[in-house]
Amino acid sequence: MFTPLRRFDAVKNRASSMTPRAPRSPSAPSGARRRAWLAVLSCSFAAATACAACGTRSTNPTSGGAPHETQTPAKQQRQVVDLFAFGRVLGTVAPCGCTTEPLGGVQYAFGYIESRSTPASRLVIEPGSLLFPDPAGGEAPTDEASWAQAEQRASLLTNRLGALGDGLVSGVGPFDVSSSEGLKALERWALPRVVANAPKLAELGLPGHRVAKVGDPALTIGVTAVLSPEFAKSAILGPLDSPVEALKREVSSMKSAGADLTVAIAHGPSSLAESLADANTGVDIIVVAIPVGLERSRVGKPVGRRGSAWILEPGEKLQSVTHLRLEIDRKAAPEGLPPATEWERRTPTSARARELERLDKKLEGLRGDVAADPNFVARLEREREQLVSAIENPPAPKAAVAATFEQVKITCHLEVDAPAKEALASYDGALAQQNRERFTGVRPPEPAPGEPSYVGVEECANCHTEAHEQWLTTRHAGAYKTLTDANKEFDLTCVGCHVTGFREPGGAEVVENAELQSVQCEQCHGPGSVHAEEPEKHGKPNAITLHTPKTVCDGCHTPEHSDTFEYAAYLRDIVGEGHGPEARAKLGDGPTGRALRQAGFEKAGGSCMKH
Repeated sequence: MFTPLRRFDAVKNRASSMTPRAPRSPSAPSGARRRAWLAVLSCSFAAATACAACGTRSTNPTSGGAPHETQTPAKQQRQVVDLFAFGRVLGTVAPCGCTTEPLGGVQYAFGYIESRSTPASRLVIEPGSLLFPDPAGGEAPTDEASWAQAEQRASLLTNRLGALGDGLVSGVGPFDVSSSEGLKALERWALPRVVANAPKLAELGLPGHRVAKVGDPALTIGVTAVLSPEFAKSAILGPLDSPVEALKREVSSMKSAGADLTVAIAHGPSSLAESLADANTGVDIIVVAIPVGLERSRVGKPVGRRGSAWILEPGEKLQSVTHLRLEIDRKAAPEGLPPATEWERRTPTSARARELERLDKKLEGLRGDVAADPNFVARLEREREQLVSAIENPPAPKAAVAATFEQVKITCHLEVDAPAKEALASYDGALAQQNRERFTGVRPPEPAPGEPSYVGVEECANCHTEAHEQWLTTRHAGAYKTLTDANKEFDLTCVGCHVTGFREPGGAEVVENAELQSVQCEQCHGPGSVHAEEPEKHGKPNAITLHTPKTVCDGCHTPEHSDTFEYAAYLRDIVGEGHGPEARAKLGDGPTGRALRQAGFEKAGGSCMKH
């Protein structure tokens, strides 16, 4: 038997000695109108968040700049408590970086949390399956080297989450115990975990719930977690009790312990959360751990209420976080929180800001249009004035508890958490050195007798000069440089799609790829050694694939890693004069890959540097 709390306490004690850092103001986008709008938003956000300090000045411990201002005396009776909920993290510390809006990044996720709350007034919910990727997914570790890398990511995540101390409660998921460590992983990467319906884990010392004290005066929050019955077939987790009965038991126990607010992690899809809400378990908030579908896995689902419970569904892999801010009038609720059904739901300032930006763009076009209906323009101007007023002076809450729910996309446009950024840089550096040493001299298998090998783009250029020049204009030609710029050229989760013939017979490996860096001719046309020796046979190109099917592209251009990929559009960038002019003519007019990517960047509010 082991006690996971032992190592967690050590992490928490180390975290308490960390020196807070001062805040850094985010840089504003260009444009006078944009600057003015952001100034309004900044002021309104400061007003909305200031009361979290409870009459004191507080600094953002993650970046430089001036401290946040305090609330006004008129609003000091309103206490602010912030809850942040993640979906499954699945061992992800940074996004791929190849999408037009790379969501995720541990430094930005914690940058958001640290800049929007104070340690004493927040609670972070991590639902489990934090440590490792889905064993059935494309990012699953498959060998000793990739498992070593996955374990380093698990340590990074555990250390940063553990630094939250009493401000964190974690669940347990099947992918936390999917490594060779098995159940011992819960001790090696110890966190304040809870699980209510797994007797085998209870025997190992994991409690059914935790009760956290948040804010001053303290709001008592009880947190529990249940696993979906589908995981009962996992021998390592053992048999599972009924999630409904386990939740009823733990909610009763948490309320007996004085919990003002009860939270349940539903480690399963939204259907599990809905069944828990329908069973009248008495829980106030349910966090969905497993969003289903590509879009929901990225940005989650808007918060909704089912019965007496609010259901929160954040995205996974740190791509988004659900932020719940409770503003509590302690005079109106001296005995504790009223039921969640009586909370006043508030519109997030960010939602109003987005609507203001939309209105500004619309008005900008109409003001210069002489044919525009002046009455319509005047109505939009009035709407704009009302929005600005609501942002600058949000209406005071009417209920004892005001709840603001927000789905926040984690992007590079957020503040940066310095400890997480430093940990990520250390991880990249250590990984680069580790894998360079591990894979130096390691080469793919030799081709079978008579089978072709890879020769590299310079050999192709000897005969196909014009095609080579066309290739140099494509993003394929710079694919490897994007990794070296980010110190990720030896990262096993990246390198395979940025070299040619990765781990194919006679192709590239992690380190041994000097002549096959970037996405070269042979990635699309096949290994060319036989073709180079005898370019033609019977008057036709010999031993080479002329037409590349979409399935070849799909190996790397997945929806998760290449969100704007369209075969015909991307092909328009690759073929042309000197390299398939006939194929280019057949494609005809239409969007190019570059155009789709540029539109994606504009929609995302600008591009991000590679992570």
